[in-house]
Amino acid sequence: MGKDMINIIDKKDCCGCRACEVQCPVNCIKMKADNEGFWYPEIKIQECVRCGMCEKVCPILNKTTKTGKTETLGILAKDDNIRKNSSSGGVFSLIAKLVIEQGGIVFGVSFDENMMVHHIGVESTEGLGKLRGSKYLQSNTENTYTEAQNELKKGRLVLYSGTACQIEALKNILGREYDNLITIDILCHGVPSPKLWKKYLDYQEKQAGAAVRKISFRDKSKGWRLFSVKLEFDNGKEYCKDLNEDIFMQMFLKNICLRPSCHDCRFKDINRNSDITIGDFWGVENVLPELDDDRGISVVLIHSDKGRELIQKIAGESQIKHVETDKALPPSADSRRSVSMHKKREMFFNNIDTYDITKLAGYVKESKITIFIHKVIRKLKKMIKINA
Repeated sequence: MGKDMINIIDKKDCCGCRACEVQCPVNCIKMKADNEGFWYPEIKIQECVRCGMCEKVCPILNKTTKTGKTETLGILAKDDNIRKNSSSGGVFSLIAKLVIEQGGIVFGVSFDENMMVHHIGVESTEGLGKLRGSKYLQSNTENTYTEAQNELKKGRLVLYSGTACQIEALKNILGREYDNLITIDILCHGVPSPKLWKKYLDYQEKQAGAAVRKISFRDKSKGWRLFSVKLEFDNGKEYCKDLNEDIFMQMFLKNICLRPSCHDCRFKDINRNSDITIGDFWGVENVLPELDDDRGISVVLIHSDKGRELIQKIAGESQIKHVETDKALPPSADSRRSVSMHKKREMFFNNIDTYDITKLAGYVKESKITIFIHKVIRKLKKMIKINA
C-alpha cells in the first residue's frame, strides 16, 4: 500500500474482497480482472482524495486477532431432503431458515444467468435454494456489504455468509458490532480463476450444444465422498462426473488455478471473526462413525455466544455430536493452513488464453504409474488402520 491509497506490489496481498471499492467515498476504485482472471482494485489517481478509507477496511491490513476457545461439532440435518440438496450436513439451510422465519434477510452466494457467482440477499424460504450448496468460485459481493449494513441499521436480523476474508471485510466496513448480525464463514480450500471457469463453461456448452441452466458442484448421486459435478443443459442433456474425473475439479484440487492470496491466506485460523464456521467433515468415519452414512455431515466451529445460541435453536432439527477440534480438523488440513502452489502454476497461466481447457488440464494429469502408486498407498493405509 502507498500513502493513504492502494498500491499493490505483491498480488498475494489482495484477496479480492472488494471492501476498498465499496468504501471509497468518491467511487474512484473499480475492480478489474488481471491476465489470470482475478479481480484487483484499479484506482483513478486523478479522482482520489487520499482519505485512506480503502486502507482502513482492507482485511489483510486490518485483520482481527480473535482469541478464545472454539467449540467443534459434527452436525447433520434430520430432514433428508435438506441434506440431499446441501453440500454436507445442511447446517446452513437450518440456520438460514430460522433467520427467514424471524423476518430476517440472508446474504449468500448464488449463480446468475451466466453461471457466474454473486452475493444476493434472500427474504423467503423458497429463495434459500439459490444459496444452498458449495460454489467453488470467488463470489462477487457487489453491493451486499452496504445492503447488509442498511438492514442492520433498521434493526432487522441479518445473516451474512461468505469466505473468511469476506466476513472480515464486512466487519471492517460496518466498523462496530451489531446484536442483530449473524456471520457464517466457510472452510475454504481457495478460489480458482473466473477466467478458467468461463473457459470450462464454454467447453461444456460446446460439447452439449446448449447453454448450461443448472450446476451442482456437489451432486451426491455417487455418494458424498465421491461427489460429482453435475451440469444440466437447456436441451435436456446432462453431464455428471466425479471429482476425480471432472477436469475443472482436478485443476482446482491440485492448486494450479488458485488466487495468489490463497497460497498465503491470512484467515485460516481456528479462531475466526465469525459467529460460526461450517464445512465438510472429512474423516468423519474415523471420528464419529455412528453419524457416517456417506450422505454428508457438517463440521461446525462455534466462535461466539451468538453462534452457540443458534446451534441450540436448531438442535431439534439435527443430530449433533461434540468432537475435539484437532480430530475434526487436524493441523495439517487445508482448512487450517494455506495450500501449496502447484509447481506448474506460472506455465499454466501463461497459456490460459491460448490453450483450450483440455490442454490446460494436462498440467495436472498424473501418469498411469503415479496413479497406480497412489492406489497402492491408499490400500496400504486402509490395511494399517484395520490392523491397528
